[in-house]
Amino acid sequence: MNNKNFIQALGFMPKENTSGVFQKKYNGYAIEIDFENEVFNFGNKIISESKTTQNFSQAENWIVLECIDRLLEKGYQPQNITLEKTWKTGHGTSGRLDILVSKYEGSSYLMIECKTWGTEFEKELKNLEKNGGQLFTYFQQDKNAEVLMLYTSKLDGKKIEYKNTIVKIEEDYRQTGNVKDFYERWNKLPKTNGIFENWVEPYEFQSKALTRSDLKVLKQEDSSFIFNRFLEILRHNVVSDKPNAFNKIFTLFLCKIVDENRSSEEQLHFQWLEGEDDHISFQKRLTDLYNRGMLELLEKKVTDVSDTEFDKQFQQVEDQYKDKFKEILTEIRLKKNNEFAIKEVYDDTSFEENAKVVKDVVELLQVYQIRYNYRQQFLSDFFELLLTTGLKQESGQYFTPVPIARFIIKSLPIQEIATEKIEQGNKNDLLPTIIDYSAGSGHFITESMEILQEYIDQLNENKYTPTTKRAIKKWKEDQFDWAEDYVYAIEKDYRLVKTAKVSCYLHGDGLAKVIHGDGLGDFATSNEFKDLLKINDKTYPQDNKQFDIVISNPPYSVSAFKGTMMEEEKAKQSFNLYNRLTDQSSEIECLFIERTKQLLKDGGVAGIILPSSILDNDSILNIEAREIIFRYFDLVSITELGTNTFMATDIKTVILFLKRKNNADTLNIEESVKKFFKNLKDITINGIENPVHKYITHVWDDLSFEDYITLLNLNPNETVKEHEIYKEYDSKIKTRDEIVKLNNILALEQEKILYFIITYSQKIVLVKTGEKSEEKRFLGYEFSNRRGSEGIHPIQKGKTIDSCTQLYDTKTFDNPEKASTYIYNAFKGNFDIELPLELKENIEYIDLYNLIDFSEVNFAKKIKKTAKININYEDIWGTSNLITLSNLAEIKKGKSITKSQTVKGDIPVIAGGQNPAYYHNESNRNGNIITVSASGAYSGFLNYFDTPIFASDCNTVKSKNEDIVPTKLLFYFLKHIQPQFYLLQRGQAQPHVYGNDIEKVKIPNLTDKKLNTKILKELETLEEKSKTHVISDIEEQRSKILKKYLK
Repeated sequence: MNNKNFIQALGFMPKENTSGVFQKKYNGYAIEIDFENEVFNFGNKIISESKTTQNFSQAENWIVLECIDRLLEKGYQPQNITLEKTWKTGHGTSGRLDILVSKYEGSSYLMIECKTWGTEFEKELKNLEKNGGQLFTYFQQDKNAEVLMLYTSKLDGKKIEYKNTIVKIEEDYRQTGNVKDFYERWNKLPKTNGIFENWVEPYEFQSKALTRSDLKVLKQEDSSFIFNRFLEILRHNVVSDKPNAFNKIFTLFLCKIVDENRSSEEQLHFQWLEGEDDHISFQKRLTDLYNRGMLELLEKKVTDVSDTEFDKQFQQVEDQYKDKFKEILTEIRLKKNNEFAIKEVYDDTSFEENAKVVKDVVELLQVYQIRYNYRQQFLSDFFELLLTTGLKQESGQYFTPVPIARFIIKSLPIQEIATEKIEQGNKNDLLPTIIDYSAGSGHFITESMEILQEYIDQLNENKYTPTTKRAIKKWKEDQFDWAEDYVYAIEKDYRLVKTAKVSCYLHGDGLAKVIHGDGLGDFATSNEFKDLLKINDKTYPQDNKQFDIVISNPPYSVSAFKGTMMEEEKAKQSFNLYNRLTDQSSEIECLFIERTKQLLKDGGVAGIILPSSILDNDSILNIEAREIIFRYFDLVSITELGTNTFMATDIKTVILFLKRKNNADTLNIEESVKKFFKNLKDITINGIENPVHKYITHVWDDLSFEDYITLLNLNPNETVKEHEIYKEYDSKIKTRDEIVKLNNILALEQEKILYFIITYSQKIVLVKTGEKSEEKRFLGYEFSNRRGSEGIHPIQKGKTIDSCTQLYDTKTFDNPEKASTYIYNAFKGNFDIELPLELKENIEYIDLYNLIDFSEVNFAKKIKKTAKININYEDIWGTSNLITLSNLAEIKKGKSITKSQTVKGDIPVIAGGQNPAYYHNESNRNGNIITVSASGAYSGFLNYFDTPIFASDCNTVKSKNEDIVPTKLLFYFLKHIQPQFYLLQRGQAQPHVYGNDIEKVKIPNLTDKKLNTKILKELETLEEKSKTHVISDIEEQRSKILKKYLK
C-alpha cells in the first residue's frame, strides 16, 4: 500500500515549513505523520499507554491511524481516546487493546481491535466467532464497555473502504466470570453497523433497521447454527419447558412469515430496534404481527386490542385517562402468559425475564430470509431439527420423517394421475386432489407439493388447450399457487396446525388449505370443513369421493377417543365402525381407514402409516377395519417398518398402499357367492374360473370338490369329517344341534370363499425394512439425541439421506435399485420387474391370498407378513400314514417368570433360547418332557429334559400314552424335523412359535408298540455311544435309523 496515497485519501496535507511531515486538523486539534522519522504524532490529548502504535514498524498501525481519524471525524473527542490500553492479564503478561473510547465521565464505551485488511482480519474474525478472540479477553478487564469492535480498512482507488464487526454488550454479559462464560452467553450475532454511519451520533449505538432487501438467504451452515444457538438461548435462560419453547418459536415464525410480505425497501417489524425499542413496544409490535398472521394465514381472528384500535375506539376519552387505560391494557396483553411466553409470565419480573429470551430469539432470526417461493433446503433442514427434537408428540402422534414421506409419495402414481387430468383438460380438475387428514407437521403436504411443482415445471404448455395452457403458465410463474385448490390438510392439534402452515411457507410459498379441525369430522355439518370437504356423494351419501390421493400418518392407540368425536347420532351415520366402539376403545386408526374409504374417488390411491396390529389384531374393530380394506380397496403393497423408522416411538408400523374400488365391486362378488351356495355351480366370478375349486385346493388340501359339496348339503361325508379343518370346526363351535353347527360352518365357509375370491387376483409388493443395523442401512438414516447433533442424519458421513436410502430416488420413479419403484409399478399393474440381488432380502412379490389363513375357525381375516408355508409332511416322512401331534401328545404353554422372581436353586428355567435362561428352586414340569422355545431368534428350538424343569417362555410336549409312544421317542421324531419347526415362526423383530401351530405338526402314526420300543432302543444306544466317542454325523445317523423303520 502506498502510505502517502492512503493518508492523503484521509485528508492529510503536507505541513508548511517542514520536510516529510503531513498534518490533519480536527476543530483545532492536529495529528501529524513524520515520514522521515517514521512516527505518528497523535497530539497531547490522545493518551498512549505504549509507543507500539506510534511508528511505521507494523502495517496494522496505519489501520489504527485511519480508525482514530474516523472517530474524530465522527465527533468523538481526542481526550476520550486511549491507544494501547494495557491491562495485566496474569502470569506476568499484559494485554494491549488498540483503541479504547471512553465516555466524558471516564467510563469505557467502545473497545476497538484493529487488523490489516484480508488475512489478519479474517483470522481474528474466526477467533471471535469461535471463542470470542482478543476482544472478549479485554472486556473481562473492563466490563463497563458497551460496544466491542473488530476493525479494518484499506485504500480502494482514491477512497478508504472499511469493515467492522460489532458486538453490542447486553447487561447479562457483564455478569459472566470469564471469557468462556461470556462467549457461551453471547448471542453469536455480531452487527456490521451502528457506530460510524451517518445516522448515528457519538455514544448512541444504533444499528440500522432491516428492510426486506437486507435479509440474508440461508446457507447450509446457517440451519445448524440457528438451531444450536436457539438451544443455547434456552439453556442460558434456564427454560425448562422445552416443548412449550419450541411451540413458541413456531409462533415467532408465523410472525416473521407474515412480516416478510413487504416491499423490498420497507422496514421490517420483526426485529429489535437498538436505541428505539423497549420490551413493551417490541412485544406490542410482535403481537400485532401475530394477530395479522393468524388472520391471513390461518383465518383465525385473535381476541386482542392493538394500540391503534384502542386509539380509534376511545378518541373522545381525555388523554390522561386514555394513557392510563392503555397502560392497564398493556399489562393484561403482555404481562401474563401470552403468545410469546417462552418462560412463564405472571408479573413484571417474569415478564422481563421472558422478554429477554424473546429478544434473543428474534435477533437470532431477524437477519435471515424465511419466506421463499421455492423450496429452501437449508430452511427445511432447520425445520426438521425443530420437529424431531422439540415438539412433544401426544395422543398417538408420531411425526413422519421426511424420507418416509418421500418414499410414500414416490411410490404413488401421482404424475400419472396428473397427466390424465391435464390431458382431459377440465379447468376445475387439472391436478390431483390431495388430502392428509392428520397433517401433523405437514410433511406429506409439502413433499407432495414439491413433486407436483416439479411435474408442472417440466410440462410443455403449448401441447394443451388454451385454458390448460394459461393455467400451466401461471403455475410455473407463481409456484405452488395451485395448492390452494388442490391440497388439503386437516389437523386437530392447534399447535400442529400452526406448524403445518409454517411448514408450507418454509418449503415454498404454498397456500395449501390447512384446516384446524377433526379429520373424522362430519362432511355436511363440520364448521371447519370447506370446499371439497363439504360434499357428500349422491349415490353413497356416507362417502365424500372427492380426492385422488390420501397420504397420512393418523394417530393410533388413543385411549377413550370416542368421547372426543362428534355427537353420537352424527357419528353413527358417518361411520359404520362407530357402533363397535366402547367408551374405552383406543383403535382410532380403524376409523381413519373408513375415512380413507370415504374420501377417495374410485381409482384413487392412498399411502397411510398404521400400527402393524391393524394386520392381525383380533379385536372386532380391527377385523371390520380389515373388511373395509378388502371390500373397498385393492391392497397394492405392505411396507413393514422397523423400530428405527421413527424417532419418538418403538411401536412397529406398516405402510398400506391402497387403490380404491367401486363400492359395487364387492357387492357383485358377494351376490355371486350367495348364488353358488344355492345352486352349487362353480362358475367364473371376478374373472376367476372355478373359484371354489381353487379355494378347496388352497384351503382344504386333498379334499375333492364332490366331498366339499357334501358339506354344503349339510351331510358331510367321512372324508370331510376326518379333515382337520372340520375337526377344528367341530371342537370350537359349541352347540349340540348338528344342523345349527353345520349352518354355522356354511356361513363361515361362505365368508371365506368371498374373501378368497376378493384377494385371489391381487398380487402385492411386500417390503420389509429389516432390523437394527440392516434396517438403518436400508432406510439410509438414523436418529441422534447427542447434544449438538440432535435429529436425523444420513447413515454415511459426507452423504445425504437421499443418496444413502434404498427407499426412493428423488430424481425418478423408475430406479430398480429403490423400493418405491416396485410399488409405483404395482399401482400400474406391472409386477414383471426383476428384483436385484441387493433388494431380495427386503422386497418380494406375493399373492395376497397366501397371506391370509383361511383355515382359521374364527376367520379374523388376518394378514400375515409372511406367505402361508405349506409343509408337505408326506414328502418329508415318505409316507401318508401320518397323525397330527395334538392326537399323540399334550401341548401346554409355560408360565412366565423373570430372573428377579426366581429363588436360588438348581431347577433350569427354560425360555426362548437354546440353553436354560436361569435357575429356580421349584419346577412346574416333571422330567421326561420336550420343550419348544416360544419366542426370540431360536423360537421353535426343540429340547428334551429327563429331570424336572420350570417351563417359562416355551411350550411343552408330552405323550398322552407313554406306554405306546414314549415322550423320548416323540422327541427324536420331532427333532428330525427341527427345520420345519423354525418355519413355524411368526413375526419379524420378535418371532414367536405358537402352541396351536405345534398342534398341527404331523409325524408318522406310531401305533406299533414293539416297533416303537425297537426304534427308541437303537436311538438311545447311539446317544450313549456319543457320550464316549466323537460322532461327527450323529444327526445323519439318527435320520438313517428313523428312515430305516419308516419304509
